[in-house]
Amino acid sequence: MTGSWEHQTRAHRGSLVTLLTEVDPGFSLGLKRASKSICKGEDLGKTINISDVAADAGVSRTTVSHALSGNSPVSDATRKRVQESVHRLGYRPNLVARSLRLQRTHTVALLVVDIANPYYPALARSAIDGLAAKGYTTFIGNTDGKAETEQKLLEDSVARNADGIIITPMSLGFNHIRTIVGSTPLVIIGYTRATPVADMVSTLDAQGITEAVAHLCTSGRTDIAFVSGPVDHEPGPTRLNAFRDAANKAQITVPPTRILHTSFTRDGGHIAGATIFSQDPSTHPSAIICANDLIAIGVMDAAHERGIRIPEDVAIIGFDNIEITGLLTTKLTTIDNSAAEVGGKSADVLLKRIADPGATSFQVIELATRLIIRDST
Repeated sequence: MTGSWEHQTRAHRGSLVTLLTEVDPGFSLGLKRASKSICKGEDLGKTINISDVAADAGVSRTTVSHALSGNSPVSDATRKRVQESVHRLGYRPNLVARSLRLQRTHTVALLVVDIANPYYPALARSAIDGLAAKGYTTFIGNTDGKAETEQKLLEDSVARNADGIIITPMSLGFNHIRTIVGSTPLVIIGYTRATPVADMVSTLDAQGITEAVAHLCTSGRTDIAFVSGPVDHEPGPTRLNAFRDAANKAQITVPPTRILHTSFTRDGGHIAGATIFSQDPSTHPSAIICANDLIAIGVMDAAHERGIRIPEDVAIIGFDNIEITGLLTTKLTTIDNSAAEVGGKSADVLLKRIADPGATSFQVIELATRLIIRDST
């Protein structure tokens, strides 16, 4: 039985080697090299370097560097030979040494408020794809909108020599952020200031909110409440001011009792909705605009719990157009500010700044917003 088992095992091993050689012709060469190394007593755990690749491919170290970087012309035949040697030897570039030599890490820090909010993964995915196409790895930090966390992650990003930083700030002032990062290329996703201190990507929130107010007025809904975020946390103040301006232009009076502040979460929306709908039904607003979609969904939860019909009894509008808004039983009317476009533009702007850090003027990109009308209005 033992002899039979050993014979079968040797046969299986032989078949495996044959199969691997057919799939990868370089395998047999690598196997021969390993056998020779074992016979010579060499350490198979040795780190393969660029000199080993050059010797194996029969070219210079410089040619290997050019073939791998693509920054200088190399014939197709030579590039193929170098790539085969890299594959055969298992060579992995030393990224630390490369960073020291080039004074770049090819890393970018993306700092967002809340990665659990579906708006930010969509933004991040687009930014990551744009940066990856140019050879950059993106690391994501979650700030929770807290000033101390924003500061710590900014300081860590600079200390780790990130080539650039993209941030969606909620608590720190723009000047403070600029002071922390110094000369590190920076893109702030926020709202345009008179004198920008960094490259900016923002959305024209007033555009979509004005559309929303006009849409509600068209259907006779002029008693409108607005549920904002925390008093001092963007984008709450910007969107609330835009609502007040739009209501004023439409000649709608908005009493203080129609303005509520809560967290930018579904739970926050539920609390705000419960506050509104706990009053006498005759005092309920005919419509509610919310500072983001999660707040709006929470308000809808509170309405459903109390048997309040949407949109028959109250119309509800969100902001951000996150994916779930089109999947709800009562699909949510919302203002689209394209997270993917914001992320992609932010990556583009940052790459330009990294390529030309000495540019004296800052780019300010303002993206349009638009109302998406669905079931809730």
